[in-house]
Amino acid sequence: MGVGDEGVSAILLFGSRAREDNSRGSDTDLLLVSPPGTPQHKSIGHLSMFFYPWEKLAADARDGDLFVCHIVHEAKPVFDPLGQLDQLRSEFRLRTSYAREIAHARDLGWFLDRHAGALNSDVVVRRMVWCIRTILIARLAERGTPAFAPAALAMAAPSAADLLANRHQRRLDVTMRQRFRQYLMREGGPPALPGEATFEDYRAFFVQTGNKVGLQTIERGVRLSEDDDDYYR
Repeated sequence: MGVGDEGVSAILLFGSRAREDNSRGSDTDLLLVSPPGTPQHKSIGHLSMFFYPWEKLAADARDGDLFVCHIVHEAKPVFDPLGQLDQLRSEFRLRTSYAREIAHARDLGWFLDRHAGALNSDVVVRRMVWCIRTILIARLAERGTPAFAPAALAMAAPSAADLLANRHQRRLDVTMRQRFRQYLMREGGPPALPGEATFEDYRAFFVQTGNKVGLQTIERGVRLSEDDDDYYR
């Protein structure tokens, strides 16, 4: 059964509050199965809502998408009269390789390492944690043992434990930058672009490689760094 045009057909809680390992500052993450259209993400304070059409979720499940992997492993239904969470679980298949996801996280990581000073600090911290989590989750998924809880990821990569523990930090400091660079060198691999690569070089590279998170980071990070007062209202 799918979703029609009448509105949201399911609401699923996922992330730390579904795992019950949330802490102060944790978001409430909700997936809302929505009518056909483009997936959207909206945040209101600590409420983070992901609107996905059923057809997209089902296709991504068959493709082994890591976001859907998160949902099928940890989500709890808040409203699910059609049993779509169970359907999604039956559709999901892990891939043997997540090299593309790892490459996207690595490339974004090196961009952040080189251009953090020109971006909004909060965006940089969030994206650094995203890069680390994506690399770790992708590698665990390749082994057939995906995990998403910070404690489980820290066990898989002790060198990233401090960075994951500070995932709610809003301001970037020297220690975090150094540890992030060390993590990239150890786990991510060498940068794809030379050290003198500019914003525009990275923008073109992210377009070429289909790195949507990289492009969003450039656009959002620059915009917010120009207007930090609005961002923190």
